[in-house]
This record gives sequence, C-alpha cells and structure tokens, in this order.
Amino acid sequence: MSETGDLSQILAFFQSKPGPLPGDGEYDAALCGRIMAAAAAQAASIWRLDDRGVLHLVHGTNLDAAQVAGTTLAVREDIRHGEGITGASVLSRQAIAVCDAQLTPQHDRRIDEQIGFVTHSMISAPIVFGGAVYGALNILNHASGAAFPAEWKERLAAVGVLYGAALAAAGRTKAPGAPAREKSSRRAGSASTASQTTIVGISPAIREALRLCRKVAASDVSVVICGETGTGKELAARRIHEESARAAKPFVEVNCAALPETLLESELFGHVKGAFTGAERDRQGRFLAAKGGTLFLDEISEMSPACQAKILRALQEKKITPVGSEEEIECDVRILAATNDDLWSLVQEGRFREDLYFRLCAIEIEMPALSQRTEDVPLLAQYFLDQARADKKRRALSADGPRLSPEAMEMLCSLPWPGNVRQLREALLAALAICESGEITPADFPASLHKTMTWSGREARRPNRLRQARRAPPMAESDERQSEERKPYIQALESTKYPGTGRYNLAAAARLSGIPRKTFAFRLKKLGIIASGSPR
Repeated sequence: MSETGDLSQILAFFQSKPGPLPGDGEYDAALCGRIMAAAAAQAASIWRLDDRGVLHLVHGTNLDAAQVAGTTLAVREDIRHGEGITGASVLSRQAIAVCDAQLTPQHDRRIDEQIGFVTHSMISAPIVFGGAVYGALNILNHASGAAFPAEWKERLAAVGVLYGAALAAAGRTKAPGAPAREKSSRRAGSASTASQTTIVGISPAIREALRLCRKVAASDVSVVICGETGTGKELAARRIHEESARAAKPFVEVNCAALPETLLESELFGHVKGAFTGAERDRQGRFLAAKGGTLFLDEISEMSPACQAKILRALQEKKITPVGSEEEIECDVRILAATNDDLWSLVQEGRFREDLYFRLCAIEIEMPALSQRTEDVPLLAQYFLDQARADKKRRALSADGPRLSPEAMEMLCSLPWPGNVRQLREALLAALAICESGEITPADFPASLHKTMTWSGREARRPNRLRQARRAPPMAESDERQSEERKPYIQALESTKYPGTGRYNLAAAARLSGIPRKTFAFRLKKLGIIASGSPR
C-alpha cells in the first residue's frame, strides 16, 4: 500500500465532521482506532501535557477508565530526556521509534506494570501546533511482531501535527486537569534546542531536506538553501537555527531583494551619525542584531558586488565596519543564505563573486518543489485549513468549518503547483473566504488555480534559472552508447543520487571519482551529460 493510501483513512477522519470535539473521549478513541488500522498496531495511546510539565494518559486502546486515570509521566527541565520514551519525544519534539522497548533503558516499565501491557515495538510522536507541544501519540507492538516500518516514524509525526492543529482549532489545547496557564505548555521543550518551526510532510524528498537541515545544525558551517519560490526556504533556515547551539540567540532575516543597494549596506552593517544625508544617529545593523545567533540572507543572488565583498570579509574575519566608520566591530554570526537562482551560473556570468560562492556554499540544501512531493498535498491542505480555523483573526470560522470535498482534494493533488507550498496555502485561504457551504468544492478555488490545469508544463510556464540548470536532462543515451568515456561519470552520478529524490549529487559523485568538484562538473558539461556545469 502506498504512503498516501495508508494515511487516507486518517486524513478522512480529520476532514469529517464528528459530533465530539478533538480531545473528547469519543474523538480520541476513534482517532486511535484509525491509526491502529493504518499502522497495523496492536495498541495506540494519547498523552496530554499539562502546565506543570506532566504527561497524562487520556486514552489507551483496550484500557478502562481506572487504568487510564492517574497514569502520568514527567517532562521537566531537570530530567534531561523526560520520563520514558514518550517523555523523550515530547521534550525533544521529535518522533522516536524503538524496535524493542524492553531492551531500551529509557523505557519506563512502571507504565507497563500499571496498565498490564508489555511494550515491544513502539513509535512516539509529539502533538504540536504553532510552536507549542500539547502531548504525544503512541503506537505500540506491530501486529507482525516485528518493528514498525521505518516510514511510520514520519507518518505518526505528521498525524501529531494534524491532531495538534485540530485541538487548536477547537480551542481544546489545555490538557484535562491542567491547573495553570496554558501558555506554559511551550516550556516543556525550552531546555532543549528542539525545533518550533513546523514543516509538514512525509515524502522522501522533504525528509531528505529535513535530514540535511538536522545534520548541518550541529556545526557553524555556512549553508545555502536553494529552491523555487514558495518551497519553504525560510522555514528550513529557521529549523537549522532552532536545532543549533545558537537557538537561544537571535534569528535575523534580511531580504536582499527588497532593499535598494544604497540601503542594503546600512541595513546589514549599520551606520554612524552623519555617514550620509538623513543619518541623524548611529544605527545598529542586522549583523550586530544577530550577534551570537543566525543571520538569514534571503534572495542573496540580488546582492550588489559591493555588498558581496563586505559579506565575504565579515565571514572571513568575523568583523564588520559600519557605513561611515573606520572602526571594526567583532561580530560572531552564522550565515544562512537562500536563493531561487543557480549561483554557479551567476558566477560564470560575473554577477556573483566566485570567492563568496565557495565561502557560502560549503553545503547546499535544496527544498523540493511541491510537484516533487505530491503525497504531501493532502497533509498540507488539512494542516492549513486547521491553522486557519485556529487563527484568532479568523474567528468567524467555526471549529468544524468547511471541509475539502473529495473533488477538491482530487483537484489539489493533480495540480502542478508553480507557486509551490505558498500557492497551496493561499488557494486554501481564498477558498475558505469564498465557500458558502460546509464543503469546499473546486468552484471555490481562485481562477488562477484553474488556469494552471490548462498549462502544458512547468518549464514552459515559468522559466527559472535554478530549474533550467538543475532539471535539464542529465544525460543523452545516444551519446552514452557512442562514447566509453562517459560511462564512469554516469555511473558515479547514478550511485550517489540523493535518496528518494532522483536528483544528482555532483559533490558526492566528484568525491567518488577522485576529481575536484569544479573539474568534474566541467567534464560533465563538455561530455554533454548535464546541461549546466553547476557543481551541485
């Protein structure tokens, strides 16, 4: 069964209009039943986090009220990992999977003894929404007796996000019996550097991008995040920051395309009084505002050569000089950058400094287009609808407001999405504003969305430098047959593809071939294996 097929019944549950509200016993029992059926689990449970950092078991399949009542786990800052695997999942805000809980030291056998259940295979995922953590979902003991399939770790995490959004939309975010302020539910993870930025998805392409985000977060290396407009590059940058050692320090964003060259330098580095007309006082720039933290340079390809030179110097020396000043100021920041252009092509055209390219692009992460992760469309659609209902600015919508009709969902899954995730979100908000019944139909979507169904192809619709360079046909089979010289290069590319995405990893292929990346890319271009020499 496909991933989407496994989740279809769970998605249908969130889209339905049940009598009980999220958090009610009947609702939780029905949700656990759907999850058990989809995951082939022998049991499922829901835990809710109160204001004191205590997890309460609110529903467990095959448990009576007496067994559920009073079953708790502590999630406190003085307990580094939280009590039990469930507590660890809540504290880290990450799904955790174990093959045999009885062999896992972190497993709290006290709960097994209390409820009379022996836990073996298990996955625990946090219930989160809008940066807050509300509890955890667990699936226990796969029906086969083996561990749960690896993909269910991401799937249960996605269900945790949907359930958190449903709780928020219904105004049921406070745990049963919670005695104090609801806002403190955010504090459970405050001692860790866990992410508060939500990126919804279970597709291989988005999982690979998030895996790279987690890996690079452990270092201070500069990162360039690539991808089409609307794919979530800023969200990826925030995830890297939030999971890094700099998480407690500022995250400061600068849109390089939104500011003219005359203002960008002052915006980045600050200025002193009298530096130029209108500079009536000293001003701290974004570098100093982000001191100790992360500076995110969005649309970095739009930066002028003069600013590029200053950025390079700041990266190399960790010092900046405000406009109009001769005094250097030490400034320790990590640089993350984003672009929807192919920077290497800009280097070859003389529009981007080569030395800055190599300094910035130590690691490149590409956020996949929505057309590469169509299995995420139903999850994203439901998440955005629940988010809209929970938004205080949209209180005119009822908690059980309009749902997507099957025809509307089918339309969403069939569209090419030139505007990616951002376009999907705006289309759903527009449909919510127009819909006059309890169900969103294709007619409720904006006219621009219907037009995309008649366009012949993404490449013809919206030319994009990044797409042209990186998605051009990577090889010509006729040439391959004609030249033995091409074979080792093609084999290196094929063996180092990004898992699950089909994209070539030129850096890894070059390492495998023992050839410098730039030389490897040049040879690929000369041999006609790829359409651009971009050293990916």
